[in-house]
Order: sequence, then C-alpha cells, then structure tokens
Amino acid sequence: MTNIIDFPILPSNKNIIGILGGGQLGKMIALSASRAGYKTHLYCPKGDNPAETVVSKTTHGEWNDFDKLVEFSNDVVCATSEFENIPSKSLELLSKKTMVIPSSIAFRCAQVRSKEKEMAVKSGFKTPKWYLIKNSDDLITASKSLGNKGVLKTNSLGYDGKGQVRINEGSNLFEVWEQIGSVECVLEEELNFKREISIMYFKSFNNSDGFFPISENYHKQGILNRTVAPAIVDSNMENDLRLKTKELSCNLNFYGILAIELFELLDGSILFNEIAPRPHNSFHWSMDGCDNSQFDILIRTICGLPVKDVKCNGKWEMTNIIGEEINNLEQIINNQDYILHLYNKKQLKPGRKMGHYNTKII
Repeated sequence: MTNIIDFPILPSNKNIIGILGGGQLGKMIALSASRAGYKTHLYCPKGDNPAETVVSKTTHGEWNDFDKLVEFSNDVVCATSEFENIPSKSLELLSKKTMVIPSSIAFRCAQVRSKEKEMAVKSGFKTPKWYLIKNSDDLITASKSLGNKGVLKTNSLGYDGKGQVRINEGSNLFEVWEQIGSVECVLEEELNFKREISIMYFKSFNNSDGFFPISENYHKQGILNRTVAPAIVDSNMENDLRLKTKELSCNLNFYGILAIELFELLDGSILFNEIAPRPHNSFHWSMDGCDNSQFDILIRTICGLPVKDVKCNGKWEMTNIIGEEINNLEQIINNQDYILHLYNKKQLKPGRKMGHYNTKII
C-alpha cells in the first residue's frame, strides 16, 4: 500500500471516505459518515443506486475498470464496501493505492464458501457436514453420503437464497447440476435447526473492539423477513461465541465490522453458517435500538476512533419490506410505533429489499 495513514482519521475536506457499492447499505454508510462530519465518495456501476442521493461525489465505473478505480482511490483516504463480491483483482489494486477496510483477505474468505468454512473450523466453530462439488459425479457421491438430502450452493456469488437448490431422493442430480450452472459448489447437509442467530463483532484501527447484542432471525423463501434483538442466549454460549468470533477475526487480521450467521440446533449446539465483513441486514434494528448503529460503528472503526460494546435501549424487531410490499404500507403507517426506513430504489423486483421498519417491543 502506498498511503501511510495517521490515525485517527478526523473529518476534513481532505479525509474523504470511499464507499464501494451504491445499494441501501452504501446509502446508510454514507448517512452515518455525514452525521459524523465526513464527506464520502461513491464508486459503483451505473444503475439504480440509492446511495448516489446522499454522497458528496460519485464515480460510475465497472469493477474491472482499473483506470477509474485508481482515479477513485487517489481521492479517498480509505475505502469500505457494502458487499463482499467485488472481484479480488479490483480489491488488490485498490489496496495498493489506499486503505481498504476490511482487507481483501476478509473479502476473499467471504466470497468462497469452502474457504469460509475452513476458516471457521480453524477458529473453533463447527460447521454442517459439507462437500466440495466440482462436477456431477462429485454431486452424486456426496448426495449418497448425506442420504440424498442437502442444499447445493454455488461456492461463490450467492446471497439471499440465490445460487441454492435443495435436493432430495426424487431429485434428478444431472438436472440440478445444470440448473445451478455447472459451476463449483458446496453440498451441505440439510439441518433441522431451532433458530438462526447472528453475532456482530467490530474492531477499530486503534485496536479497541466490541460486540452488538445477538440477533435472532426469521426467513421467508431464503430471504431475511424479520429480526428480533437482543436474542435470548445463554451467557456461557454467548461468551463462547465471542471467543470464537474474535479468533476468526484474528485469523483474518480483521478491522471493521464482521457479522456471522449461526444455526442453533435442537440440542442447543451451534453451527457456523457464513460471514459478512460489512453491515448486515440482521442488525438494521441498531439504527433505532442503539445510540450507535452498525453504520456509525463502521465509520468509527475505519477511522481509528475508539469503540466498545454497544448496548440497546430495549427489545426491538426489524421487518424487511420486500418486493410488492412497498406498495402496501397502510398497515405499517397506521401503527405510530414503527420507524420506517425506505431505500428509494427506482426498480421493483420480486425478492428485492425495498426498505425496512423497526419497532420497539419492550
């Protein structure tokens, strides 16, 4: 990296924070940065980018447009990303020009499910049984090992239930392999779990760190529907999860904010699902439920400001507004206790997150 950064990074006309990706997470990162006094520079391809309306400057460019990426990097003191699927070559180029937080190591781990699971095991987590699938023969063999039940997931570029196919005894595995695109996959055992929870850890460049309260998540058709926080979790379990999460963070040399999705099985044991080295949907409740949201904490970590455990001001429920639900807000609006956050996306698609609302339960 060519830039040497003096921490903490304080608000000034020169200290501009770069944001990679123009979606709702990019928008909420920019809003938190603005409240803290920072200017922001957005890099993203042209399209339906809600973040463009709230940043100081926008550069439109593809992820493989290295000239524009260099131009962008020269204008920012550091850069963070709203999603983990930026091509590794682009991240490596940016890392040579400016500070990228989290580092490309964390992003590469999050981009590949097999590497992600191997890192989780190295850090002390248990994972579901899984097999790396490179061809239809691998799929047939692994399926037999799992009793002809499982979830086939692309090894990269999957999110919100995309890139996933469930298999059972009646599945034609050759058709399934073609359906998923004949690309490298992992086949995971099908779990009968009690609930999904997520934990969020954060670490600043001044080496202070902390956690948010654990969230409990509920999905519909592979997409997060609602989250309740803080989740009721045994204190010994929470301490164990914190230790393993810190170990994983250490193995990644991690700075920024890190969410980990976990399954709690019927017997109370915990299995690792996946990581997200960025703001996470299951912590959107923190925007109203905490003095510092996950977006506020991200800005503090990347600027080297001190951080500590975040406490919430009660029990909260976050509900996503997905697809056509954006056209039917009467029920939400009639309840004065909600706090509504709309993303102002121009294009409506089935399964697309259009906003969310937070409600204080207790």
